[in-house]
Amino acid sequence: MATWTVILRTVLFFLSLAMLLASLALIAVGFWMRYDNSFDTDLKNVIYQYDDPKTLADAKFNIRVWLIVVFWSIIGLSLGAVVTAIFGMISSVWSKRRGLMITYLFLIIVLVVLEIGSGIAMLIRRNSLRDATNALVNAIYTSNSVNDIKIIQNTYSCCGAQNNVFNVMYCGSMSSLPYCDVTVFNSVDNTMMISGIIFLVVLILQVIATIVPVPVLISRRKSITYSYEPAEVSRF
Repeated sequence: MATWTVILRTVLFFLSLAMLLASLALIAVGFWMRYDNSFDTDLKNVIYQYDDPKTLADAKFNIRVWLIVVFWSIIGLSLGAVVTAIFGMISSVWSKRRGLMITYLFLIIVLVVLEIGSGIAMLIRRNSLRDATNALVNAIYTSNSVNDIKIIQNTYSCCGAQNNVFNVMYCGSMSSLPYCDVTVFNSVDNTMMISGIIFLVVLILQVIATIVPVPVLISRRKSITYSYEPAEVSRF
């Protein structure tokens, strides 16, 4: 086996290992944030309260749908990355099994396409998320949900909502605090931006991991072709 092939297989192994560890960590963090009651307890008490008036209940339901879709999208893509990384590690070590590397290459191409599609979908739906958070904050004030108002204002150091008729009642006419619908969306948007940067770095590594197997497969194919070429028989 050529030296450059060994180097490429080694690079592929460590790229796959990094993808495996990152995916497992993302799954663990995702489940911790979603199901551990000690994480963002106050905000969960706002979102997962079910005995509200219809307008507020609908606004909370829309936010819960967003959270569920994002959560299971991340978990699903991470599980796909785990399976792909395992195939990548095995194919990089098991050099005689060309089919394993072909399977890995197919899986990682599908994974990259799905991740790019998910990222584009999130960017397209960004305004929808803004509308959902604005509707939630407005519904909290309009419904006079005192406990929710207290949690939101204390958590985000804000008061009121843009163009809400109840701002003076809750914040006073001289309040210098930012509006809660603005701060809540900015907080969510910043989290998405940080996640997007991490996602972009991982995606770049995955693209590299998609390119690495190609010359290895080409080299393997040539070696198989040469091994089956009939030997030239001398006429003398």
